[in-house]
Amino acid sequence: TAAILIAFIASHPRHQLNNYLNMTSTDKDAFLAIYKEIETDLIADIQNLPALSDSVKQQLIDYYSVCIPYTVPGGKMTRGLTVIKGVEVLKQRKLTDKEYKDAAILGWQVEWLQAFFLVADDIMDASITRRGSPCWYKKPNVTQDNAINDALILENMIYQTLRRHFKKHPSYVQILELFIDTTFQTEVGQHIDTNGTPYADGKRAPLDLSRFTLDRYQGCVRYKTCYYSFYLSCALALAYCGYDPDTTEGKALYQNAEDICMILGEYFQIQDDVLDAFAPPEVLGKIGTDIEDAKCSWLVCKALELVSEEQKEILMANYGKHDAEGVKKVKELYRELKLEELFQTYEEEQKKMCDDLIAKIEPENFQDLFKFLLAKIYKRQK
Repeated sequence: TAAILIAFIASHPRHQLNNYLNMTSTDKDAFLAIYKEIETDLIADIQNLPALSDSVKQQLIDYYSVCIPYTVPGGKMTRGLTVIKGVEVLKQRKLTDKEYKDAAILGWQVEWLQAFFLVADDIMDASITRRGSPCWYKKPNVTQDNAINDALILENMIYQTLRRHFKKHPSYVQILELFIDTTFQTEVGQHIDTNGTPYADGKRAPLDLSRFTLDRYQGCVRYKTCYYSFYLSCALALAYCGYDPDTTEGKALYQNAEDICMILGEYFQIQDDVLDAFAPPEVLGKIGTDIEDAKCSWLVCKALELVSEEQKEILMANYGKHDAEGVKKVKELYRELKLEELFQTYEEEQKKMCDDLIAKIEPENFQDLFKFLLAKIYKRQK
């Protein structure tokens, strides 16, 4: 949990940070030490706000000293660590202290972006738990009203941190544009996801199974997941290392990264859909709600390709209903259609496709980044 992670950080004072800087993408302790420095700077920004009384500032500090560690760390940190791995791969050597710290700071901004999205997404999906704890908006002293604003503040903190550390970096504008573009792409995907079943007159319209197609699903996944969960980290490493997307070499590298990340991202999201339905909540760290929320998931799209008319009636009667018995019937139908077994076949096919694509990437050392990503998600359980 976030509490355990922060307890570790608290036991390693700031003057010890230099002991962690010359580390690698596999060292989560070093990565977490950089997190604490970023958090400390952001809290200091609140302390330095003009025209606020000391008591109001203290209220803000007390609140966000809880909000940030509750919402930002605590996950697998794959997105952030991928930035460090990318810089290592592109430099083809051990990173200097400054390079490691810069890459880790960029990595944490991807984690901050994730936090912003998840706080908002949990409200939109009426989720209960996240990473094994109540969703941020479910905390009694937070509620939806604060959590919506907190999501916006978490997003703004990205740009405060980028300005603080990279304003004079030659790729500063490119880095900013990557975050701006990725945020927009993800929000487009979120809209497609939220409106799998549209709204009418302030409530969900009647269930329309014709909207649940693999074509719509793939478009949703590309925008909602692939760009921010996979491509952004790779592109940030390229940008930090000075690769210009307008040159022939740079354009090829960014295109290779995008191509493989779209496949990895789709595979990751399909895994997520299967885990949402079948993984135990205590393992997954959250209670899946895709069925209740009438999401255009891979499972329902595949089910509609396979169902008989009688089975389709079961879906029509139970999909999108916040009813435990209805959810159970949908999951029983998924099992009857052997969708878990179908996914296992798909997973092996995707693994082979990814391996083949990665093997063709030039330069060869750049392949290591995507091997790193594939290893992180292949056969994952949460």
